[in-house]
Amino acid sequence: MFFIFFFNLLFAIILFFTQPKENEANRWMVTFCLLGAITALQSSLAHAFIPYLLSIGAIFISKVLFQIHIYFQFLGQVASPYAVLMYAIVYSGVAQAKTKKMLSYILAIPMVIMVFFTDFYPDIRIDFRVLLVWVTPYYLLASYLMFHTWHNEISVYQKRNKLRVFIVLVPTWMAIYIFNNVFGAIYEINKVNIFVAVFFFVSYILFVSYIFLNGAFGIKVKVEQQQVLDKSMRIMTEGAAVLNHTIKNEVSKIKFFLNIAQNSVKQKDLQATEKSINETFSAIQGIDDMVDRIRAKTEEIVPQETKFNLTELIEKCIQSVRPIMSSKGIQIKSRYEVDVKLIGDTVLLSETINNILNNAMEAIVSSKGLIHVDLFLKNKGISIEISDNGMGIPDEQLNCILDPYFSTKNNKKNHGLGLSFCYKIIRAHDGNLSVQSEVGKGTSIIIQLPKSRILT
Repeated sequence: MFFIFFFNLLFAIILFFTQPKENEANRWMVTFCLLGAITALQSSLAHAFIPYLLSIGAIFISKVLFQIHIYFQFLGQVASPYAVLMYAIVYSGVAQAKTKKMLSYILAIPMVIMVFFTDFYPDIRIDFRVLLVWVTPYYLLASYLMFHTWHNEISVYQKRNKLRVFIVLVPTWMAIYIFNNVFGAIYEINKVNIFVAVFFFVSYILFVSYIFLNGAFGIKVKVEQQQVLDKSMRIMTEGAAVLNHTIKNEVSKIKFFLNIAQNSVKQKDLQATEKSINETFSAIQGIDDMVDRIRAKTEEIVPQETKFNLTELIEKCIQSVRPIMSSKGIQIKSRYEVDVKLIGDTVLLSETINNILNNAMEAIVSSKGLIHVDLFLKNKGISIEISDNGMGIPDEQLNCILDPYFSTKNNKKNHGLGLSFCYKIIRAHDGNLSVQSEVGKGTSIIIQLPKSRILT
């Protein structure tokens, strides 16, 4: 069983150091792996280390390890189903923050009850029949949530990743349930240890091979060192280009408002001058905020979440570009079917909306340009749709529109990272961004955020 301890501990360490610390689901997965590790360790202590220590006369150390074995076995057997279900709840996003916290307390109650159905002296004897009663719905519900999360994913890329996670996790913990809990309730647990050891030896080899070769939990091995170097250079270039893209959009606003301020000074219109200067400072602040938030590794976007009113955020973005659009003869209309309060990163979401509005403005060549911004509820989540009557995007380009470095604009200053960056931001908020377009009629960008983000 020692190899099970080693693989669980190794996997927990890899997850802990390679994934964002703010990822709550990752923390529950690390907990599950550590529980698996201590369960395997206690078995090794009981069947290998302690008998050896007794044979060489190390009585005191063997007694200490025996007590550790007792409590490790109880913790591993009782807490593992709890960690599995909490991981599935957090990963699926079916519950809001307050609900998740409440569930974490409620679902822990059976673990406390199991203390009264366990003998700890002289050796541990867990009542596996009582354990089976409550761990069965825990494992089954966790499996259903993982299936539901994968099945309902609308992004092809994310659906593929979630299928990998499903393939890795659900068979693993259902095997634990059958070999450990079901067999433990029917037979003496010691009688099935050999079957458990053989099964997990084979499954862990397949488990680790699949993760590192196909990628799951954000982990994937690069076979050639050159691929690692190429990726590092691409990330550095992308980081610089995203920052340049943000600055380009804001500088155009600064130029526009400074021109207005200059004309207002000549006309001695102090009110218009003050308003233009305030708008200029707002654009500069936008650059400053994004400089603070752009990371060297742009593939990893970690939202700094706060509570905010989505309508107010969208309206602020619209008002910042309305004067420029008016000067180009573009009309912008907004419709808010709901007034909703969300939890998310206001800087990143503002950058996303500003980026889409700028793209819409650049796509319009008609003298009667029109942009619609709609906010509405859909599939129990919240949707923002930004539509324009611009040139539209050809079908052959539409499939590539969210790819990094792809741009429909024949301009060396456009790096093709605007929508790609926006997509990453929305995915970091557990949502999705999609594009619908028709040549000659216009383009619609739809942002969908899940109900787990909605506060009121």
